Amino acid sequence: MTTEQSIMEVSDSVVANINKFVQNRQAAEKEATHEPLSATALHAYARRLDGTLLQLQDQVRRQEEELRKLRGVRSHGLLHGGDDRWARVQQARQAKRAYESLLKTEDQLPTTDSVLPPLLALEQTGKLIEEGKISVSVTAEKLSGDRDRLRIENANLQDSQAIARRLRERIQRIRSTNERKQEQTPTQVAQEVISEQKKKNKRMARASAELKESLDKFIDDTLAPMLAAEDLGGPTVGDELEVSDATLKAGYTAHGKPKKQKEPEEPDLGSQQRIDQFLRPSTDGSNPTGKRQAAATELHELLDALLEADFSYIDLKRDSAASRFLVRAKVAQFHPRDARRLRLIDFSRSLGV
Repeated sequence: MTTEQSIMEVSDSVVANINKFVQNRQAAEKEATHEPLSATALHAYARRLDGTLLQLQDQVRRQEEELRKLRGVRSHGLLHGGDDRWARVQQARQAKRAYESLLKTEDQLPTTDSVLPPLLALEQTGKLIEEGKISVSVTAEKLSGDRDRLRIENANLQDSQAIARRLRERIQRIRSTNERKQEQTPTQVAQEVISEQKKKNKRMARASAELKESLDKFIDDTLAPMLAAEDLGGPTVGDELEVSDATLKAGYTAHGKPKKQKEPEEPDLGSQQRIDQFLRPSTDGSNPTGKRQAAATELHELLDALLEADFSYIDLKRDSAASRFLVRAKVAQFHPRDARRLRLIDFSRSLGV
């Protein structure tokens, strides 16, 4: 029964392959209508296909004939010998001769000019190519991830090596310093400490002077117009980053909006009077340059007074835009019960110094 089933399965698969081959041939013929080949090439190709189809059909017929023989042997009692011992021996001998005859038969393989082997090879090659493409994409992704991890590990290694090198240098300097101090007298050690402290003080003084110069420049160039605008009732410092002299000259409305700029008609004065007016500084409050300078001077004086007070409260002459700006900037703070007193915020206390 097992041999019969295997032959049936082979026959069905062969028939399915033949049908598939016929369908592929029809598709190829349709494609050939769009790109026609020469008559000789078409004739040779059709002859090879017909030969392959005949070979396959012949093989199917032979297998069906063998299947019928096996069924006939079964119907004659080859597989059912009953209780007779000699009958079973005879059946075994017949089965042996049948298997020996099958072993002597040659394998039914396609001929050398058949197109079946190239088609099978082409199908298998296509599968291998698709699997290779998938493997290449997976390997490329893995390689990219490995390269990223390698780059990160190299960066970590360089950082670790740099830290270790700096630590070794630091340890060596400390050892050298300790050895040198052990050889020095207390007076020499004290003089060295004093010298280092003086150098540090000079560096701090130089850095403080540079910071003070930068702060003064920032106040004169950037903060002064905004402070003057806030004093005139304009926007708060920081709301409008650029305030022109024309805006300061025109002033602001009660709602904090810039007034419309008017160009007054200049009277026809004598040349000497115009020169005197141009050279003599204006004493009224309409000069925008004077307003900027006054705001800058007020902030400079306020900062100097706060620095000299050393975190102690100072008395304010008036409620100005400069004092409000320092409070908003978290540089200074008002007295809890008296808004006319101001002092610097002690940052060292919050840092635990």
